[in-house]
Amino acid sequence: MSKSTSRNADKFRKNAKQAEEPAAGAGLRWDDLALVLALSRAGTLSGAAARLGVNTSTVARRLDALEEGLGIHLFDRTSAGIAATELAEELAPIAEAMERAAADALRLVEGRETAPEGIVRLTAPPGLANWFVAPALPKLRARYPKIAVELDASIGYADLTRREADLALRSGRPRSGDLVAVRLCQAGYVIAAGPSRVAELGALRSLDACEWITWGRDLAHHPDAAWVAANVAPARVALRTSSMDAQLHAAREGLGALLVPEPFVAWSGLAPVRLARALASQLTSPPAGELWLIGHRALRSVPRIQAVWEFILEESQRWV
Repeated sequence: MSKSTSRNADKFRKNAKQAEEPAAGAGLRWDDLALVLALSRAGTLSGAAARLGVNTSTVARRLDALEEGLGIHLFDRTSAGIAATELAEELAPIAEAMERAAADALRLVEGRETAPEGIVRLTAPPGLANWFVAPALPKLRARYPKIAVELDASIGYADLTRREADLALRSGRPRSGDLVAVRLCQAGYVIAAGPSRVAELGALRSLDACEWITWGRDLAHHPDAAWVAANVAPARVALRTSSMDAQLHAAREGLGALLVPEPFVAWSGLAPVRLARALASQLTSPPAGELWLIGHRALRSVPRIQAVWEFILEESQRWV
């Protein structure tokens, strides 16, 4: 991408993140509508601040200045957050249309890129980002030295339609939005533990014969956590954590067993736990998981996006 094109793209990206406070009588600007849209979507000042990339006090000051400048009340402040007035509700879809137009303009600018260069924002669950994506990045950099990756290792889903990320690795296929998706792999879950602990346990005759590691309560709805909850006594759970790294390290050091996608076993230095035949015949099969690569349809032909897309497709063959 040329320097002039890069500067133009940066200007588009900054439109929704300006932290300036509107002056009284300045009229209604795009920055004001972006603020209204962020507040309408989030329902709280702190949530809107996170969306705009500023702090909560800045959002509060901008809202106060906007309402004072327009002489109109837009949001009611409550103990539970903020509530949009009728006018704010009517402004939200107009702001959404402007947001889409800005995104279309940015895609038009970025489409002029002729070689893979620039930043690609990739979002993935922390365990996958740490154990599979990050180790592959040196190879990507060697192949495309002008591409830089912004890796968002988070449990929450970035919204690709709002350009919160360019590409995503997820466990499920998207059901809405102008997105394209390809399934990278499908893998079953296995019971695993540290090699020395596996040797001590031998063939398990009961799942309660060892300690267990599982997800924290905020992720207890995950299929693997639900399987553990249905088959293991709560008193046998030694660790609950929403950190995949913490789970794998604790298991490797001998704390207990856990249910983990099969590709993680070898990569993290674990070993599969053997089950006695009688126990294996009594248990329901552990869940199976899928991994999908997802991107916005309009960005698939952008050289840097296409380069990272193809690279992930290639690397995923080594993950199973």
